[in-house]
Amino acid sequence: MKKLRNNLSSKLFYNDKFVMVFSILVAFISWLYMSTTSQDSTVFTVTDIPINLPELSDNMRYFNTDGLKAEVKISGNALVVTGITGDDIYITADDTSLITKPGTYTLDLVPKKSGIKTDYSFESSVSPSSIDVFVDEYDEKEIVITDKIVVNSVEEDTYASQTVLSQQTVKVTGAKSIINSISEVDAEYTFKSTLSETTVVNAPLVFYDSSGKKIESSYIKSDISEVDATVRVLDLHDITITPRIINLPEYLSFDSSLISVEPPTIKVAMPKNANISSLFTNDIDFSQLSIENNKFTVAIETPTGFKNIDGTENAEVTFNMSGMSTKNVALTKFKFINQGNDQNAVVSTKSVNLTLIGPKSKLSAIKASDITAIVDLSEKSTITNGIVEMPLSFTFGDNYSDCWVQGSYTVNVSLSAKSNIITNLIPAA
Repeated sequence: MKKLRNNLSSKLFYNDKFVMVFSILVAFISWLYMSTTSQDSTVFTVTDIPINLPELSDNMRYFNTDGLKAEVKISGNALVVTGITGDDIYITADDTSLITKPGTYTLDLVPKKSGIKTDYSFESSVSPSSIDVFVDEYDEKEIVITDKIVVNSVEEDTYASQTVLSQQTVKVTGAKSIINSISEVDAEYTFKSTLSETTVVNAPLVFYDSSGKKIESSYIKSDISEVDATVRVLDLHDITITPRIINLPEYLSFDSSLISVEPPTIKVAMPKNANISSLFTNDIDFSQLSIENNKFTVAIETPTGFKNIDGTENAEVTFNMSGMSTKNVALTKFKFINQGNDQNAVVSTKSVNLTLIGPKSKLSAIKASDITAIVDLSEKSTITNGIVEMPLSFTFGDNYSDCWVQGSYTVNVSLSAKSNIITNLIPAA
């Protein structure tokens, strides 16, 4: 048996692979023993240690200090120091008592042991040994964006309307002193080519102080850095102004040539697909027209998306009344329409004195019988008892279709329910 063991040992030690593995194992055990028993110190550098600054009072805070890291050399037993990481060391500021107001401060850094492994010493100071920090109060502010889009040229017979920004304000957060120094936020872009159609571009936001100097600071942030700027390119046209006349009697054949508008046209910028040849004025109440009151100054209505290039906001509408005259007529008869089936209606007003307008030759012959005064009970058809005030409308005979009533008139109408009396008829015996 002894001879067998000796043979086996001889064979193993004559095996090159076994000898190599055995040698490495013996060397590692020897190194491990010497390392754990040796009193010699090993220097090791711990890197990527986060810098943790102490909190400040009075709403003060550090700005732009995220991600700051440092390194420090430590010494001790080789097995211990090589196992130390950034989680085992805490690097902070030595003293922050001098920070009392906004500004930039230089803080000395010191290392501290923060893990359960403490059997080592700091061999050197922190690298870097100090850092510069900016300290201020935190603030937020909404600032209106100023349009600074520049269009150098557009095609002939077109017009570049005012730029429309996709967002009107920007929210700025960060250091209060920097935010307070912002005087203006501009959306800036300059078109170098000639525009022929509506164009949208990305316009960067630029911050300025009161002296016009750009503000570029890492201590503030904005919720957006650019906006979409839309420049609408419109077609130019000369558009006719048309007066909108209300309360014009349906029967009246008023000669439109008697109406003049000043200015008759204005230059308007409009979308390319718009098919409009006329712009209307605000309402002109025909019932207010008289021999003396024949001129009306009314606003010109400009549709959304259109631009009045001339800047003429009002038009003067004149009715030519030179061939007209007036005449007073008293009416005593009235006609009801849309009367309820169970409703009696009687005009309480005995007569209405009308002022008529029309050509002189017609008014000289017109009589009260040529005029019909109408009371429309459609809105009062369910009232069975009471007195109500109702407006009058008028129609004229065929020979007087170019005459009309000046002003508006009302009458009092007495309404009552019709009596339903049932009579039983008994046949004779």
